[in-house]
Amino acid sequence: MIKDPLIRRFISASFFAAAFVWVAAEFFYVDWDVIWVFFGFCIVFVLGSIVIGFVLAPAIRLFRRKPPLLAQLEASQDGENKDTGDQDLS
Repeated sequence: MIKDPLIRRFISASFFAAAFVWVAAEFFYVDWDVIWVFFGFCIVFVLGSIVIGFVLAPAIRLFRRKPPLLAQLEASQDGENKDTGDQDLS
Protein backbone atom coordinates (compact mmCIF):
# COMPACT_ATOMS: atom_id res chain seq x y z
CA MET A 1 0.00 0.00 0.00
CA ILE A 2 2.87 2.39 0.69
CA LYS A 3 4.29 1.72 -2.78
CA ASP A 4 1.35 3.46 -4.44
CA PRO A 5 2.53 6.98 -5.41
CA LEU A 6 -0.86 8.55 -4.67
CA ILE A 7 -0.86 7.17 -1.12
CA ARG A 8 2.70 8.40 -0.60
CA ARG A 9 1.77 11.88 -1.84
CA PHE A 10 -1.27 11.96 0.42
CA ILE A 11 0.76 10.91 3.45
CA SER A 12 3.57 13.39 2.79
CA ALA A 13 1.14 16.25 2.07
CA SER A 14 -0.76 15.48 5.27
CA PHE A 15 2.47 15.41 7.25
CA PHE A 16 3.69 18.74 5.89
CA ALA A 17 0.29 20.36 6.41
CA ALA A 18 0.25 19.17 10.03
CA ALA A 19 3.81 20.46 10.52
CA PHE A 20 2.79 23.84 9.07
CA VAL A 21 -0.14 24.12 11.49
CA TRP A 22 2.01 23.01 14.44
CA VAL A 23 4.71 25.58 13.64
CA ALA A 24 2.11 28.32 13.22
CA ALA A 25 0.49 27.50 16.54
CA GLU A 26 3.67 26.89 18.52
CA PHE A 27 6.18 29.43 17.30
CA PHE A 28 4.08 32.27 15.85
CA TYR A 29 1.38 32.23 18.53
CA VAL A 30 -1.57 31.84 16.18
CA ASP A 31 -4.81 31.21 18.06
CA TRP A 32 -6.32 27.76 17.72
CA ASP A 33 -9.63 29.36 16.71
CA VAL A 34 -7.94 30.85 13.65
CA ILE A 35 -6.42 27.48 12.80
CA TRP A 36 -9.80 25.72 13.06
CA VAL A 37 -11.41 28.34 10.79
CA PHE A 38 -8.56 27.90 8.30
CA PHE A 39 -9.03 24.12 8.46
CA GLY A 40 -12.77 24.47 7.84
CA PHE A 41 -12.26 26.76 4.85
CA CYS A 42 -9.71 24.32 3.41
CA ILE A 43 -12.20 21.47 3.65
CA VAL A 44 -14.94 23.59 2.05
CA PHE A 45 -12.56 24.60 -0.76
CA VAL A 46 -11.47 21.03 -1.49
CA LEU A 47 -15.03 19.66 -1.44
CA GLY A 48 -16.21 22.54 -3.63
CA SER A 49 -13.43 21.84 -6.12
CA ILE A 50 -14.42 18.19 -6.27
CA VAL A 51 -18.08 19.08 -6.90
CA ILE A 52 -17.15 21.60 -9.60
CA GLY A 53 -14.93 18.97 -11.23
CA PHE A 54 -17.76 16.42 -11.24
CA VAL A 55 -20.13 18.97 -12.78
CA LEU A 56 -17.74 20.34 -15.40
CA ALA A 57 -16.16 17.06 -16.53
CA PRO A 58 -19.19 15.89 -18.57
CA ALA A 59 -19.65 19.37 -20.05
CA ILE A 60 -16.02 19.55 -21.17
CA ARG A 61 -16.26 16.04 -22.61
CA LEU A 62 -19.28 17.10 -24.68
CA PHE A 63 -17.47 20.11 -26.11
CA ARG A 64 -14.32 18.17 -26.97
CA ARG A 65 -16.11 15.30 -28.66
CA LYS A 66 -16.37 15.35 -32.46
CA PRO A 67 -19.87 14.91 -33.82
CA PRO A 68 -20.12 11.41 -35.30
CA LEU A 69 -21.77 12.60 -38.53
CA LEU A 70 -19.00 15.10 -39.23
CA ALA A 71 -16.35 12.47 -38.50
CA GLN A 72 -17.99 10.03 -40.94
CA LEU A 73 -18.23 12.74 -43.59
CA GLU A 74 -14.55 13.61 -43.22
CA ALA A 75 -13.57 9.94 -43.34
CA SER A 76 -15.56 9.34 -46.49
CA GLN A 77 -14.09 12.40 -48.23
CA ASP A 78 -10.56 11.41 -47.27
CA GLY A 79 -11.16 7.89 -48.52
CA GLU A 80 -12.54 9.08 -51.90
CA ASN A 81 -9.68 11.43 -52.55
CA LYS A 82 -7.01 8.90 -51.62
CA ASP A 83 -8.53 5.92 -53.45
CA THR A 84 -9.37 7.60 -56.76
CA GLY A 85 -6.48 10.00 -56.92
CA ASP A 86 -8.85 12.90 -57.56
CA GLN A 87 -7.73 16.29 -56.41
CA ASP A 88 -10.03 18.61 -54.56
CA LEU A 89 -10.19 21.80 -56.64
CA SER A 90 -12.28 23.84 -54.25
